[in-house]
Amino acid sequence: MGEISYSDQFATVWVRRLSKLLVISTLLLIFTGALVKSHEVGLSVPDWPTSYGYQMFAFPLSDMIGGIFYEHGHRMIATMVGLMTLILAFTIYYTGQRLWLIRTAFFALCLVVIQGLFGGLTVLLFLPTPVSVIHALLAQTFLMVTVLIAYGLSNERANRILNERTDYKVLRFPTYLVTSLVYIQLIIGALMRHTQSGLAIPDFPLSGGYIIPTFNQEMLNTIQSMQFESGLPFVTLSQIIIHYFHRIGALAVAISIGWLTWKIIQSKISNERIYRLAGFLITLLIIQITLGAFTIWSVKEPFITSIHVFNGAVILGVSTLLILRVSPAKVSW
Repeated sequence: MGEISYSDQFATVWVRRLSKLLVISTLLLIFTGALVKSHEVGLSVPDWPTSYGYQMFAFPLSDMIGGIFYEHGHRMIATMVGLMTLILAFTIYYTGQRLWLIRTAFFALCLVVIQGLFGGLTVLLFLPTPVSVIHALLAQTFLMVTVLIAYGLSNERANRILNERTDYKVLRFPTYLVTSLVYIQLIIGALMRHTQSGLAIPDFPLSGGYIIPTFNQEMLNTIQSMQFESGLPFVTLSQIIIHYFHRIGALAVAISIGWLTWKIIQSKISNERIYRLAGFLITLLIIQITLGAFTIWSVKEPFITSIHVFNGAVILGVSTLLILRVSPAKVSW
């Protein structure tokens, strides 16, 4: 009987803490990955899974300079995230959690292994765009899964199962829409970064001097003149279109978040957590748009660009949590 009590206590305290730590560590991993790309140092360590022939954690710290610092640091954090996911999956299994949580935890474990393999392939294949974009996409997907696990283990969900009587059905579609649009926007962002399209439109809020771009030869000539004056490499029309789609995606996300916020206010629900999360989402959106503008104005200063990527991931995590808060907290989850 004492053993069961200890197991329950372990599950409710340490497993819960580990799941939250995994979410935070995943965000850190996404940020360091953004730093690698922003500094264009993805091949500063040209071998994998070793680092200049060293086992990863045997690599001399004194040699972690320049691009190696970012790339090798990213690898070390990725390894720690993988180890934490492994420990979490087996801890959830051995502490007798619900079946869906066990399955989700092992799905996360498979996902992080695949993510690591794609990270290795980006190096071994010399940063091919499709592999790099999939690598970025898997990172965002993994973040969503870790948020799901952490919420599934939380006190909040346990209390909702016992006490909640409110139905948030009216908020589900707006919340799903926001999360879907954010996810798509992050995919377009990854495609933009890995096709070198981040400055394909070098001005903001205008687009190549246009309010509504024409995407013709005249616009291309105008943009190439702007890039020549700024010392930037010339881009193609396809790169300009990719970049502009990212701007349109940002507008779609902003409108959807505004609509969701209006629906939350209109519904007059009593759950303060949902109101706070919506307010946090609006704050993050304002920060994200500001960071996007400064990314252009600063000519993609690496730290600003990386914070922009990181903040986008936080928005995805928050919108995922909002989905979980408005979904029914069923015991059979």
